[in-house]
Amino acid sequence: MIKNPQTKGYLFALAAAFTATNTYFASKHILNFVTVFQFGILWYGFGLFYNSVYLTVTGKVRETFTFSFKAFLMLLVFAVLEVISTTCFFTAIKLVDNPAIVSFLVNLSPALVTLLGMLLLKEKFSLREGLGIILAITGAFLISFKWSLNIHSLFVTGSELVLISVLCLSLNVIIAKKYISELKPQLLAITRVIGLFTFSLIAISFSKDTFSFPKEAVVFAMYGALVGPFFGAYAQYFALKYIPASKAMIIQSSKSFLILFMAFFVLGLWPLWIQVVGGVLTITGIILVTVKLKK
Repeated sequence: MIKNPQTKGYLFALAAAFTATNTYFASKHILNFVTVFQFGILWYGFGLFYNSVYLTVTGKVRETFTFSFKAFLMLLVFAVLEVISTTCFFTAIKLVDNPAIVSFLVNLSPALVTLLGMLLLKEKFSLREGLGIILAITGAFLISFKWSLNIHSLFVTGSELVLISVLCLSLNVIIAKKYISELKPQLLAITRVIGLFTFSLIAISFSKDTFSFPKEAVVFAMYGALVGPFFGAYAQYFALKYIPASKAMIIQSSKSFLILFMAFFVLGLWPLWIQVVGGVLTITGIILVTVKLKK
């Protein structure tokens, strides 16, 4: 049993990175068969089911949904930001021809969370940790870098949606960290899926999409929702319970390297040399942030 809170936080953040890597491939596969709104129904519908079963089996329903009016208002803000962030992200994926641009801009989130953490949460770092943060963020950018990118291509139609998504995501990380003692991890996890499932349900009702789903998409959604909106969400919010928001996001930035790693072994996609360098920098940065040197 791990007793050190900081170690728990690091392990939860690393677990969140692994689940994000896993769900990246699962969601990409599902979106080959369904639209974005249909995806939301399947992905967050199963996520809501898993979260509900967990709370019922563990007997934490009453405990989870007992909170103050202030907490209720923060949950509303949290849910709205999640809907905006997720909607903008998937809309950008559809609008932007080059997915590398989306991936590159999304890597602004660890930097933004670090900045907001310092300004709003008064998080502080040693010189070694600061160096590690810079290396990890730089590495994440290099991993998603494509030589075809230039300053003009970063601001094509849809890129502004990615920036909005990153901003909303970063604000939600700060909210979750600041109020984690009252907005418990299980409450944040189920609020997220309730908000996104409800939005998907409303959106699909006003669209031309149907509630007919291919069997393969359903099977992959059952798996992906278990790993992502359930295990992944819990890992992310428990990480915020034990360690600073900036450190949690820096560790989770390793998902870029893990995705690169899986793409090589699963899909046979060879990484560019600059992406390998980025992976080394990311891992080095995470080690500097998390590992304490013995005096």
